Amino acid sequence: MTDHGLPYNTARFKNKNYDQLRFPGPRPGELAPDFSLQDINGDEVKLSDFKGKSVVIETGSITCSMFVHCIPGMNALKKEYPDVEFLVVYVREAHPGERTPQHQAISSKFAAAKRMVRKYNDQRRVLVDSLDGSMHKAYSLHMPNIVYVINPEGIVIYRCDWAHAAGVKEALDNRDTLHYREHADTELLTGRPRWKAILVMLNGGFLALWDFIKAWPNFGQIHREVDEYFDEHGRLKP
Repeated sequence: MTDHGLPYNTARFKNKNYDQLRFPGPRPGELAPDFSLQDINGDEVKLSDFKGKSVVIETGSITCSMFVHCIPGMNALKKEYPDVEFLVVYVREAHPGERTPQHQAISSKFAAAKRMVRKYNDQRRVLVDSLDGSMHKAYSLHMPNIVYVINPEGIVIYRCDWAHAAGVKEALDNRDTLHYREHADTELLTGRPRWKAILVMLNGGFLALWDFIKAWPNFGQIHREVDEYFDEHGRLKP
């Protein structure tokens, strides 16, 4: 897999560290790559452990407001679908700062994941990705809050560049169908309260919030351009 020239463990948030038009990784109808990570209790977990069971995988971090916003809805889905395994993979910090810097040691990454669970009551099983983002890169390269639904045979039936509970629910209600809408557009995402997003970014620190404020004028425009590209092509770039 090529990294398209994008850095990974960046110390500060910048728009140029992301290419939102690209969504590498397995697409609907393709086999989901196996991975082996530890959960926050230190137990080894492989995707292949869940063969014969539907699996929902979401990536996130304590500094990602999109991810934190999704937690209540995903907790509700976990309760609604007890036959499905819901996993979170804790990846790099979306908005690092002086309070939660980008992780240089795996121990700090585990600590941040545990803090996220305590603070936001995430009821799913939380795994911690490697420092170099081995799972993250295999499934999305860089986007902070993706979601995948994988069927009992290990085949992807749904994925989205930004997680939202409604899309996951639709996929779980129609598991015999491949779902190809892999982009959550601006209209869907703008319903999320900005004050809550600010509070989440402050988990990173004031530097994290300042970096986002500086990036905001271009951030909305980038989202609109991605919406237009998806509407024209029906898929994001691999």
